[in-house]
Amino acid sequence: MNLLVSASPRSHECAGAIEEATQIRTTVCGDVVKAASLVRSGEYTMVIFEQAGLPPDPMIPEDILRNAGLAIPVFVNSALMAPARITAAVRSALGRVEREKKLAIQQAEAALRNDLKGEITGILIAAQLALSTTEIPLFVEEKLHDIEQLANRMRGRFEMIQ
Repeated sequence: MNLLVSASPRSHECAGAIEEATQIRTTVCGDVVKAASLVRSGEYTMVIFEQAGLPPDPMIPEDILRNAGLAIPVFVNSALMAPARITAAVRSALGRVEREKKLAIQQAEAALRNDLKGEITGILIAAQLALSTTEIPLFVEEKLHDIEQLANRMRGRFEMIQ
């Protein structure tokens, strides 16, 4: 759900345009104190601030966003912007956050993959060193071969992913 913090007479028109553009329900709140309460009690995708209707205190958006979790802040001015331009700003913010999320996931996957590849290499080396020693019981040798095969399969899967 989106929250549009606006006391503008055009706020419902703007909320409808945002809802249509994002396919996310948009609630209008004309009171900043109530908006602060709403973000504490709900999950919001975005908190859209209509700047022309906000009091001039720059701390008000900060106070609201502090409790808004991962909601994306978007600042618009309906006195200067047509609904199409406002929805473009909202879509742009959503797109930017989605790209940032994808990039963060890709970086986390790459870091995990690199960490695991190093661990698998360590397992393989340890198994091969243990197998190269003489006079180990047959049961232990079989288990070391199993470990080596499993590590090689895991390494092969990682190479296929890249």
